[in-house]
Formats: sequence, C-alpha cells, structure tokens
Amino acid sequence: MKSSAARFCLQACVWGAVLCSPPAQAYLGGFEEQDGYRVPLNGDILSAGYAGDAQFYLNNNPANGYTGVVPWSAYPNNFSDGTNGPDVTRYNAGQFGTSSGGPGGSPVDIPDNSGLWKVLAGGRLNEDADAPYYYGSQWARDSIVAYRNTMPHAGSQTLNLMAMDQSLSYRYSLDSRDLGGIDPAITLGAQIQMSFWVKPTDWDDPDTGGNILGLSLLDAANQPMFEIGYTADNLLQYRLTGGAWQTTAYQMGSAGYSEISVTLDTLANTASLNINAYNDNSSLLGGDTSVLSHQALGVVSGALTGLQWDLRGGSLDNGAVSYIHSFDDFSFNVSNLTPVPEPGSAVLLVMAVALMHVSRHRKRA
Repeated sequence: MKSSAARFCLQACVWGAVLCSPPAQAYLGGFEEQDGYRVPLNGDILSAGYAGDAQFYLNNNPANGYTGVVPWSAYPNNFSDGTNGPDVTRYNAGQFGTSSGGPGGSPVDIPDNSGLWKVLAGGRLNEDADAPYYYGSQWARDSIVAYRNTMPHAGSQTLNLMAMDQSLSYRYSLDSRDLGGIDPAITLGAQIQMSFWVKPTDWDDPDTGGNILGLSLLDAANQPMFEIGYTADNLLQYRLTGGAWQTTAYQMGSAGYSEISVTLDTLANTASLNINAYNDNSSLLGGDTSVLSHQALGVVSGALTGLQWDLRGGSLDNGAVSYIHSFDDFSFNVSNLTPVPEPGSAVLLVMAVALMHVSRHRKRA
C-alpha cells in the first residue's frame, strides 16, 4: 500500500503537469452531432490524404476523396443505409460540437488512431486487412461507429459496436470535457460516478463462452481498475483486477436500454455498481438496484483516465452470431476531489519534491 506521503508527492507532480499543459477537449456524451460524432446523413468527411485512409472503401476506388466510407457489399453501408458514421478512430470523434463546453467546429479527417479513440485489435484493423480492396461478406462490418438509431435511449444517435468477423478492442481517453471541466489526471483521490445506457443483442444468446463484452475503467498506465460486462445471454458481470468475471443474476433486455452506474473511489480503492435493468417481458425499466457497495478493489487505484471496450466476435458457439451492441448517454460526476492547491504553491511544491530527489541522489553519490 502506498504511504500517504508518497500519494501526496504523486498528486503534487500530477498537479504540476496539469497546470503546465492545458487539456484537449473531447466528449462521449450521447454520441450526437453536437457531441462531436458524425453519420453520413450529415455529410461524409473529406479525406486529407493521410496514409492508411480508407479511401478504397468508396467503390474500391483509391482515387476518391472521402474517408471511412464502407463498400456496397458491407451491411449496413453508407449508400443504401446512410446511418453509419466512419469508424471513430478515423476522424476527430468527440472533439468537435458544442455540448459540455465543446469548441464547435466540424468533423475532419485525422491520421488513423491519432485522436482520443484508438483501435487496439480487430474492428477497423480487420476491415482494412485487404486494403486497397475489400473482400468482406455481406455481414462484415467490424468497427465502432456513431449510428443514426431508430431506437436510441435519447436523441437520435448511439454508439454501435460490431465484431462480426473477429473480436475487437477499442480504447477511449477521457478528457476534462467528459468530467465537467476536471482533468482526469487529478482524479487520484476522488469519487467518480459514471453512468451509461446499453442495449445488448440477442443474436449471440446461444453462446456459452462466458463474457461477451467488457468495459474497463483504466488508470494512466492503461491498467484496468474495475470492469463491467455481460454474458451473451445479457447477464450483468463485473471483474476485479486480476480476478475472474463474476456473473450476476441481473439480466438486461435487448428491446430497450438498461442503465449501469459505477462509482469508483480512487482514495478508498473501492467500487460500487448499480443497475436499472430493462425487462423485455414487461417492456419496463426496473428499479435502481445495488449490485456492489464499496467493494475493495484489491489494488491501489490511480486516476481514472480512460475506458476500453472489448467485444468478442468471430465464430461463437452453438450457432451464435455476434451483432450490434448499442451504448448511449454517458455521464460523469466527480466529487470529494482532493483540494486544488494554488497554482504558484503547486509549482513550488513540485520543484521542492524534485530538489529533494536531487539532494538525496547527491548524498548517496
């Protein structure tokens, strides 16, 4: 366990770094246009000609002027079904729009994976495997995109995950815009409540392979501090660092959205988990139910700086098929934040810690 002095010094260093480098602005929100997410109904994104751009997706023609446009053979596609946006790692997803103090602006092409969304495995990387040509089947649509949903939780768009051909893994870096103006790097001693709405699919229900989707809360080293997920049969799961998935009795319907709330206490090193599960039989949302309350994480937690989605795809068992999982309306609340030092004293404190380190090094020498 870290000593209070060590934690204090670490916080001081983090504060110094934060004060010296202003944060960027990005946002999850409800994945609407004003949140910084684009679907083709609002216009395609002109390619800036970066290496790796999916220009070949437009009629397999590498000379076209758009990026992130899927081919005719993919389902759904931008031509017969103009509801899929480009993969979120291809453009400045979440970094334009006006929600939550956003800067405005519009979607632009960026070098793949250079924004706050990054694909680690599968997804867009699988779709790009045969570039500059596309040999996918009708069902091949591996990506995470903003989607013009006919049944969103709110607004008109959702975040859709699809891993038809193989499993995918995507990471999102949280930002001060997500946390109401608080930089994620300073959440080392705080309570962070995250809630979101999710609508899983029933296409994968015959699968018996355990966890089908996991959402990890990451620290600055991209290590998971706590994970939420569910089985193919939509049973809520959670996992502590280094442990196995724990399956609960709470089942989420696929005809409506269920709300999941997590409270991460990075000072007490605990997590709490609540659910409002949608019931397909009654077509009603259940009441708020506590699944975990102040569960010890078993590790010293760091600042909450990112999220990671892992969705199992490819060949599922018993004839099951991986299909669309929809997320909507993320919200965060940070409380009990460690008091902010004055800018001048924070810089002096960081300098003092550095001088102490140098002094000790000299004495040892």
